[in-house]
Amino acid sequence: MLKSTNGAPPLDADTALAGKPVDASDTRASAARPRAAGAQATSADADIPDAWPDEPTISASPPAPVPHGIVATIVAVADVTIVITAAYLASLITGGGGVLRDETILVTTMLGLGLLVWLGAYTHRTMFSASRQVHAVVSGAVAAAGIVAFVETVFGLSHLVSARWAVTWAGFSLAGLVASRVTVSTLLKSDRQGRYALRTVIVGGGPHGARLVQFLRLRNDRSLRLLGFVDDRVTRIGVEMGAIPYFGPIDEVFAMVRAGLVDKVIIALPWSAEERMLQLLRQLAEYPVHVRLAPDLITYHFPGRVLSDVGGVPLLHLLDRPISGWGYLVKRAEDIAIASAALLLLGLPMLAIAAAVRLNSPGPILFRQPRIGFNNRPFEVLKFRTMYAHMSERKITQQAQRDDPRITRIGAILRRLSLDELPQLVNVLRGDMSVVGPRPHAPQTRAAGRPFEEVVARYAARHRVKPGMTGLAQVRGWRGETDTEEKIIRRVESDLEYIENWSVWLDIAILVRTLLMVLKMKNAY
Repeated sequence: MLKSTNGAPPLDADTALAGKPVDASDTRASAARPRAAGAQATSADADIPDAWPDEPTISASPPAPVPHGIVATIVAVADVTIVITAAYLASLITGGGGVLRDETILVTTMLGLGLLVWLGAYTHRTMFSASRQVHAVVSGAVAAAGIVAFVETVFGLSHLVSARWAVTWAGFSLAGLVASRVTVSTLLKSDRQGRYALRTVIVGGGPHGARLVQFLRLRNDRSLRLLGFVDDRVTRIGVEMGAIPYFGPIDEVFAMVRAGLVDKVIIALPWSAEERMLQLLRQLAEYPVHVRLAPDLITYHFPGRVLSDVGGVPLLHLLDRPISGWGYLVKRAEDIAIASAALLLLGLPMLAIAAAVRLNSPGPILFRQPRIGFNNRPFEVLKFRTMYAHMSERKITQQAQRDDPRITRIGAILRRLSLDELPQLVNVLRGDMSVVGPRPHAPQTRAAGRPFEEVVARYAARHRVKPGMTGLAQVRGWRGETDTEEKIIRRVESDLEYIENWSVWLDIAILVRTLLMVLKMKNAY
């Protein structure tokens, strides 16, 4: 039992340290320094400041987690076993692996193991996340195989290794590693006793501590076992902190670490309290415990961001320019290649469409309309004219609707098949647009009578990349008339998701789905 020093009811250690809620009114019950059951005073205890209250005894406490080194070693041995087993299984299937089979197995396995260590595949936090583990093992395995294949090619050794065997080995290895790592993550997260989670205490019970507790619970991070928190002033403890035990003033954390009850300490004090935090760090530096600094309140609005070192100063990445650096060059090369190939392939059909537009109704063949593009810069988008010339509007006040009387017979067909968009290939070559990206909207368009910018707060963030002829929102069905606010909200959500997760493979997937959508002829009129 945790004995009270002020007459309050005692708090059972199992209840307190298991992270179960306690009434905030009883938080004073544990405002004393814990110590292991039956522990006798030692000479070392004489150095404890007099400001600390008398120690209560602890009859039970959370068991120390299984050392992570043991878990990491077991997983590493499993990785090596899977890779080697896959290699010899591939030999049985393909009938051999070549003269350098065994040497290739040894070098690739050792190189892959080193890359996995470098990529953090064996860290405590990574072990609890299937996605992080899979990303690390796939990256490491592909890099190791690529490096070995490159070296063998450069030195003229590739003919000594069976290509069929190598491909089979790679397939079996990746499948085995992915299955193994998903299993590891599932087993660790399913352990309700917390035998692999780090016992954690939060320093600070104010708004910063409360936000941290709320955030950890939303993320449901099983790598931590939240024991409770400490704070010098009970009056500033937030309501949210009442859900976890309170152990007393901040000095209590030192006693808990000395007693071997804590593996990690998270300081959740306002960053403006610089002197207090530095004092805590100087004291905690004398103990064998992980110490982490919780983010300031505004940082919680940017979850998942990383730190970078700039001039020796750690800076938090809040926003990055999307599709920049090599990504920009790849994206531009992709646009030029696809647009050029499409114009060569569709040149004659586009001439036929132009003739049909002119014969169907008098007026220009192409329709030019101002749109907002990259970095909020206006440009003129090109389309085949689908409306009667005298009804066409450069500034849209009314979006096209089903059975719109302004649309010509040829125009209806072009819109249904999205062929009116083909002249935008010229916009792509000019650099105004990309083949894939958020669709450019006319400045005057509205959703349920309200401007798009008023409906969606982050609407302008779509302009951080070039607009596209097709996009993620379109292949998800969010195209056509925006007669409700939900339609533009869902469209913008998809656009922002595309910007954050862009890749060449995503562009290819969107292009394939676009072709399928055109065949379905949905929401286009």
